Amino acid sequence: MSTRRLAALLEVFGVYVAGPLLSTSVVRLFGLHLTNPLVGFNVNVTDAELVADTWQLFMLLAVQYSGWFLLIIPINYWHRRRGPAAYGLTRAGHSWTSLLIVGCATAAVSLWFTLGIDFINVLYPLGDTAPWRQALFETSWRRWQFWLFTGVMSWGFVAAIEELFFRGYCQRRLAEDWGDGPAIVAVTCLFIFAHTQYLTLNAYNGAKLPSLAMAAIGSAVVFAWTRSIVPSMVSHAIGNVPMTPFWQGVMVLVMLAGALLFTRRAVTTVKQVFSGASVSACIALGVFGAGYAMTAERFRQLNLIGLGMVLVAIVLERRMREGPSSADGVALAATRSAR
Repeated sequence: MSTRRLAALLEVFGVYVAGPLLSTSVVRLFGLHLTNPLVGFNVNVTDAELVADTWQLFMLLAVQYSGWFLLIIPINYWHRRRGPAAYGLTRAGHSWTSLLIVGCATAAVSLWFTLGIDFINVLYPLGDTAPWRQALFETSWRRWQFWLFTGVMSWGFVAAIEELFFRGYCQRRLAEDWGDGPAIVAVTCLFIFAHTQYLTLNAYNGAKLPSLAMAAIGSAVVFAWTRSIVPSMVSHAIGNVPMTPFWQGVMVLVMLAGALLFTRRAVTTVKQVFSGASVSACIALGVFGAGYAMTAERFRQLNLIGLGMVLVAIVLERRMREGPSSADGVALAATRSAR
């Protein structure tokens, strides 16, 4: 493994587990009292409780992601002197109309499966789901407070911030030194297994995991192809909008029609993005990403190790700026000490 690839791997996966450590520091520094409103969420939630829960959830998510970006932004600026465009926050030479159309096309091709699973689950329950998810399905949707809450939880804030982190940072950073193909596979596996609510063994989750992979790959490929995060955010948001069974059925039909229309172009785009990708690198990073996500969920002690990984990555990146020979020397020394 080259020094550049090692640095990218250490930086991305180190940031992934070190971020929560910084989030905890932010909570303590500002004396914040955060609670997860999903833990006690129930079908009888009132309008006032929904508004309060929305604020609590927003603060919880903002602090959670702040831990990651407190590491990402300084490192990115120091090492590459790049601004928001580095994270895909740009049109990348495309019009807004074309980006929105591409986002909708991506949703059609990559989301029909996961929306179909959700629709079937409504008609014929495939297994137990998280209590808060079931309560959310059963509560009244005919109030703006519900849409405010779900806007933060799923189709608005979360859709944007997840894409910004997983695609705009993790995928883009790995792609710089590993190429688009391995980066897409690694981050897709990391993204899937970070969603622990789908790791309970039942028919629903058994079907949901591959459908989630399909959706994640769709977002990843379109980001690599357009170099803009906008289509990925659009596709993610469409997939997360809550719908009643009737509209779920309508949306599945619309998605299937769109998939038939755009699949040929999608296949061409996937081949273009993965052209020249190393199969062994894709497999290795995919296995590593999945295993790392599950290990990080079980062993919180990895937070400090992750911070160490980030520091080693910074040292390697600094030495690479000074010259390739010194970077190789640091990598060799690190290898010897590990032995």
